[in-house]
Amino acid sequence: MSSKRSVELGREARLFLLFLSEIDLVMGALFFAYPNLVIELWPWKVGPLAVRFIGAIFLAIAFGCWSALRAKIWQRAKILVLVGGTFFGITSIVSIVLAVSQSGGDIISAWTGFFLAASLGNFYLLYRYDWPRKLQDRLGPGARWRTAQWFFRIQTVVVGVFGIMMLLLPSIAQARFWPWSVATPTMQMFAGLFLATCLATGWASLQTDIGRIRVLLPLDMIFPTLALLAVGIHWDVISIQSPGALVTGVWVFIYAFVAVGSAYLYFYSRKITVM
Repeated sequence: MSSKRSVELGREARLFLLFLSEIDLVMGALFFAYPNLVIELWPWKVGPLAVRFIGAIFLAIAFGCWSALRAKIWQRAKILVLVGGTFFGITSIVSIVLAVSQSGGDIISAWTGFFLAASLGNFYLLYRYDWPRKLQDRLGPGARWRTAQWFFRIQTVVVGVFGIMMLLLPSIAQARFWPWSVATPTMQMFAGLFLATCLATGWASLQTDIGRIRVLLPLDMIFPTLALLAVGIHWDVISIQSPGALVTGVWVFIYAFVAVGSAYLYFYSRKITVM
């Protein structure tokens, strides 16, 4: 590998991301399209809306893997590897705690194994390719994209605050701002995505390279879009179980803000040439 070229994703990294994306694509499509068919396969009690939400997460991660593969350069793709490692890592911890409390079982053992394997695979790539930039990884200075910078800053604060509360104080999160009833492990799994997103958007708010910003946007756009679609399908659940109209309104606004903002930034960024 030339010392003058940016480090690119190697064969093992591409194969891992491709394999993970295909698993997430199949699971995400099944969970989102046929929640009642797969609901018994989940290791703890969930409803159809939560299953569709989990499907949206898997589909977003699949798109994130593809975005990392398209980026090719490690310094652009690495943030999505961190997102995957963080989400699957938190979810595996939630599953392990639940498995211990329930004395195990085939279903929860299988899911815990998958979450652990996905998390360890992502963190191995972070170890293998290293996080800090080397001299050859300097992609050149660029002007800060103020719109993206403020968009990501706002998102970082929102998902960070909510994510911490959902992980550490799930009962309070359920009572105060979550628009339908979910089990504690489900809330903490969602917190894993929120906190992974917090790391990613905080990082993206500091970037000047358009390629580093663009790589995150498909994941940031797909999940809230599908989440809003799931909520629309199950609006009867929201109308009955939401703590109040204000909670529902704020929740829908935040998801719409992220979905629309990410879509705008993504399609606008395609007009900008990336070196």
